[in-house]
Amino acid sequence: MKYQCCDYLLHEIVFDIFEVKPCCEASMNKESIKLIEKFNGIEFNIEEYLNKRQELLNSFKQGKIPSACKNCPLIEDKEWDEKEIYINRIIVANTPKCSCNCIYCVYTYNNPSNKEYFNKLKPYDIKPILLSLRNQNLIKNNFMLIVGGGECTEFSKGELEWLIYFTSIMKGKIQLLSSGIKYSESISKILKAGEAELIISPDSGTKKTYEKVKKVKAYNNVWNNIAKYIKAVNPMKSSVKIKYIIIPQINDSITEVKSFIKKCKQVHCNDIHIDIEHFWFKDNKDKPIPRRIKELVKLFKKEKAIKISYSAETEYWFKNEEELK
Repeated sequence: MKYQCCDYLLHEIVFDIFEVKPCCEASMNKESIKLIEKFNGIEFNIEEYLNKRQELLNSFKQGKIPSACKNCPLIEDKEWDEKEIYINRIIVANTPKCSCNCIYCVYTYNNPSNKEYFNKLKPYDIKPILLSLRNQNLIKNNFMLIVGGGECTEFSKGELEWLIYFTSIMKGKIQLLSSGIKYSESISKILKAGEAELIISPDSGTKKTYEKVKKVKAYNNVWNNIAKYIKAVNPMKSSVKIKYIIIPQINDSITEVKSFIKKCKQVHCNDIHIDIEHFWFKDNKDKPIPRRIKELVKLFKKEKAIKISYSAETEYWFKNEEELK
């Protein structure tokens, strides 16, 4: 059947700290889509999840696109194959505990004092949920497991290792989001042996800006750990991607980005991801692209030896894909 939808809504599931969502890419607007609210992880009802998912798809078939999805560049108008219900992307974000205190953190953005509360919040156990999805044959082989959070190196003992093992036996690929502050032998091992991608987001090229953005003193340590992870990579299977979130008035200077690119070259990084701070973006997305952001994107594009990728927010503004190539 032909209608407007996207592959994420059809085949992704997000386990957040208090809810289950169909997608974490729907960030064009201030609303978000929730399939199960007030979720505590004690009992994941697969039938409820599938029913809620179908209700969402039915609204798309009727041309009723949720406000959270409007203008999202991932929405496509095409024939969608619904013969098989399956999940090919799982995002685990059941814990907000983190080793830094980023100024753009979704948990502390409006109230920095929330940091202690969220760091002490006990996450629900994701293991039985993933096993139940597998036992119901809902997880497709070669799926992607994205470990967000929170900070994956702060998980309880054995938790990260179990997720890596689960992905391996399902012949999937794992994507790990980390601050890079705490070095993990488990991450190095999967980079050497398995289908893995590690994303670290220093968002700066200088110590001063790093500490302003992250509110921790770990600049040199993070870049040293990035270098160690990159050395561990099996280039045929794995990768380390360094992320730069553009934060207007904070790290959006030409000098800062040049310093960032220089640091990437020093650690032999060949993969950079460009993003825009989400709260600022939501307030400014309907305005013309600021000249400074255009200049920064052009600066990144000049680095022909480095692979550059972009967030959905960046692609939203640069609607002409040629501008991003």
